[in-house]
Amino acid sequence: MFYKQNGIVAGILLLILFAGAIGLVSVQMDKTVNRMHYSVVEEMGEYRTELIRQDFQKTAELVESMQDYLATRGYQKEQFEELIALLIRQDNKVSRIWFETEGKRTICTDSGIRESEAGPSKERNGGLYAEDSTYYWTLYGRQGEVALGIDIALDHLHAYFSNLLPAGKNYAYILNDSGVIVTHPEEKWLGMRLLDSLERRRVKQVVGENKRIHVTGFSQFLLLPVDKIYYPLTVGTEKCTVVINVVQLDNQEAMADFHRYALWIVVFTVVIFIVLLAYSQRRWRKEYDLRQKAEQEAIRLNLQQLKNQLNPHFLFNALNSLSALITTDPGVARKFILEMSKVYRYVLEKRKENLSKLEEEIEFIRHYYFLQKIRFGEQLNLHLADNLTTVNGRIPAMSLQLIFENALKYNEITHRYPLDIDIYAEVGAVIVENSYHPRTDMPEASFGVGMESIQEIYRYYADVQPEYEIKEGKFICRLPLVE
Repeated sequence: MFYKQNGIVAGILLLILFAGAIGLVSVQMDKTVNRMHYSVVEEMGEYRTELIRQDFQKTAELVESMQDYLATRGYQKEQFEELIALLIRQDNKVSRIWFETEGKRTICTDSGIRESEAGPSKERNGGLYAEDSTYYWTLYGRQGEVALGIDIALDHLHAYFSNLLPAGKNYAYILNDSGVIVTHPEEKWLGMRLLDSLERRRVKQVVGENKRIHVTGFSQFLLLPVDKIYYPLTVGTEKCTVVINVVQLDNQEAMADFHRYALWIVVFTVVIFIVLLAYSQRRWRKEYDLRQKAEQEAIRLNLQQLKNQLNPHFLFNALNSLSALITTDPGVARKFILEMSKVYRYVLEKRKENLSKLEEEIEFIRHYYFLQKIRFGEQLNLHLADNLTTVNGRIPAMSLQLIFENALKYNEITHRYPLDIDIYAEVGAVIVENSYHPRTDMPEASFGVGMESIQEIYRYYADVQPEYEIKEGKFICRLPLVE
């Protein structure tokens, strides 16, 4: 009774310890995820803004090219018309290019060149204007007596950026210095002035101080909370603002999944700990002969226990590795958590199964290897042969993990003696090989009780047995496939 009570108390303390550790990891992970999201939003904003800036720089360079031409060669109407006819083909955003001299305007479009009277004064001053129900954005320039400019139709610009930067859960739009929308994924908003006074103030601040602003807000386009980053943009003589919108990260569901699986891991590990502790205490109380009998009976552990006996120290080592990764490499830490949840989810799913498909065991060993690779680094290597994907059959559940774990347990693992594990298929069997450098503190011929348990499973399900041998510095295990 005394030993039983001690086991229960130890189990409760272990449960509290694990729950506290997972709580701390959870809080730290949430902070890390938020920092990563902020960083991703910043990088995405910089990338999109730079694309837009480079694209409009190409347009501004067209005006500079016309000015340079006039400055060096002077104004010759026919030759200058040939130049602008060539330039308009170099930028798909441009609707038309025009120049004025002596009260006459020459306009070049994709369809040709025509002449008209001089345009309105606001057109010559740059900015936005409307003509025949179409809004245009003009980039203006002058060289001597020749006024020149580039007109971009806002609906044309909308179509252009819809292809260049498709809107999804993140999008961009551009405002001029008066807060008028130049381009936006919602076409009906083109040419409209911002109604939100706070956003107009932000635009003035960005243009006036020439610096970006990162805020959170609500997108009327997506109807979702978003991160907004305002970037200054200069196009020719025009001062504009690029607004990048990225949907805010909702990590509540992912955190709920993590807590759920973590709870299962804690409960599962504590139960295993209590069961093993109670079992050990009962053995200690028996006489030598009964202990000998119990040790022999341990070889015939039921098949369910074999799958459930994932080493409790594995969780401690995994949590230690995770704690280090959270501060040194948050990206790998996030992947580590996902891989660990997959490992324990597989254990939970296979509780009631004695045999598993080979492809499931291979996928499970990939996740298990990732966690161990973080711990051992370059001292541990796993190679999975390509022919494993073409093999059908079943093997004892978690048997590959057990062989993997025995290789870790019974071998020296150092830079001088790295542990190399190869898994490949032969006719009717899967082969597991590992480099063999036995530890000096382990029996030379010991393969572990788990190996004998695997033999018991084969006795129950098949008339073939697994084979083990040490050959040319390698431990080789052959597991027959069960149909």
